[in-house]
Amino acid sequence: MSIVIGVVLLLFGLFASVMALTSNTWAFDDGIISNTGMLGVFLLAPVWGTVFLRHKWPWAPFITGALLTAGWGDALLLLIGLFHLVIRASKRQTIVASAVASILVTASTVRMCLGPAQLNPFAILFLTDPEQMTNLDAPTPSADSLLAITLVTIAAAIIGLGISLGVGALLRRTKRMEAVETIAARETQRNDSLSAELARQSERELLARELHDTLSHRLSVISLHSGALEVGSKDDGDVASTASALRQEAHASLEDLRHLVGGVREGTLANAGQQKEASAPPSLASMRSIPQLVASVQSTGTIIRPSIIIQDVESAPTVLDRAVYRIVQESLTNAMKHAPGAPVTLEVTVSAALGTHVVVANPMPPSTNRFQPPTNSFSEVAPGIPPYPTSAPSVGSTNPTGQWDLSSTGSGAGLEGIRERVSMLEGEVFIGVHDGSFIIDAKLPAFTHRS
Repeated sequence: MSIVIGVVLLLFGLFASVMALTSNTWAFDDGIISNTGMLGVFLLAPVWGTVFLRHKWPWAPFITGALLTAGWGDALLLLIGLFHLVIRASKRQTIVASAVASILVTASTVRMCLGPAQLNPFAILFLTDPEQMTNLDAPTPSADSLLAITLVTIAAAIIGLGISLGVGALLRRTKRMEAVETIAARETQRNDSLSAELARQSERELLARELHDTLSHRLSVISLHSGALEVGSKDDGDVASTASALRQEAHASLEDLRHLVGGVREGTLANAGQQKEASAPPSLASMRSIPQLVASVQSTGTIIRPSIIIQDVESAPTVLDRAVYRIVQESLTNAMKHAPGAPVTLEVTVSAALGTHVVVANPMPPSTNRFQPPTNSFSEVAPGIPPYPTSAPSVGSTNPTGQWDLSSTGSGAGLEGIRERVSMLEGEVFIGVHDGSFIIDAKLPAFTHRS
């Protein structure tokens, strides 16, 4: 669109400049354009080519237009350059350009009004014989025609300056207002974001404070009492061992709580970087902490048969690293809660090429089974997940101790959390009963290995 407007201005400007040549006697010889006049016409084309630079370099058409105005009163290109300078140039440049243009246009108008009417380009509108143009020997037009020519000349100068200065200033102000509105909208959006962030920070502070005040005291009391029980039960090895395990778990829970509260307060719980995880203490959720997790469960007397093969842990995404730990943790917790005393088989295999495979299995109690399978021996936990394969691991006897005390306090939130973590990582999970064993089988896709 800008090029089309430039072409229109070029054609119209060339016509106006050729008409303005009539105010120069050197351009005509006996009413016919001379060689000098023809040269001036040919030079007008490159001069008017500067109109295409009006957006990027408005000084180019302004300077060439100033030369035309000073030469023979052709001010159209000057006014075009002035218009774009008023819109785009700095305030100081705008004032200088406006002053120069006003002086040149005024001088050109006065010169045309005081000079012979035959040399005024606007005289062609009032002279009955066009051949009178450029002919100083032609009869002088009537007084009415002279007045009309003078008025038209002055009106053209005023209208040209008015459009260049007035409309240019209006568009300049409009652009400035749009810029101000854009900045205001950006600041408003930023303020809204800051307000939302402050609200979230306040909520995190409240949640962290409640977590700390609610759990820290109770865990500290448990740690102190278990320590006292460990010291006071030196004669009873089993009690001292249990008290020691309880104290260690309470201490680890305090460490977990401290990092959890810090992550909630700072808002970095879900965005912990890989390097931060690598330097974190073993109590944090990481595949590196699975052996410590197994040892802590074994210290309670639970029999665990682990098989842990973890490779490429440095390349594993943080969300995968944490998810594997949580799946193992919740699976062992579920087995201790609902099948106390039963042996647990744990298989963890992790590699970048093969992905992640976690299998936790424990024998089911013969009665009071809230996980009782359906009439067939396969259980499907969700549409689209195939039944557990026939090669599923079988874990020991279905009643190794003869005593079962299934907890009725579980809400199923832990198993649902396993499903959500696996689904988030686009994996597959089976949670159900097969051949008398309760099995959690989670498969997660491969990840990119980074050397």
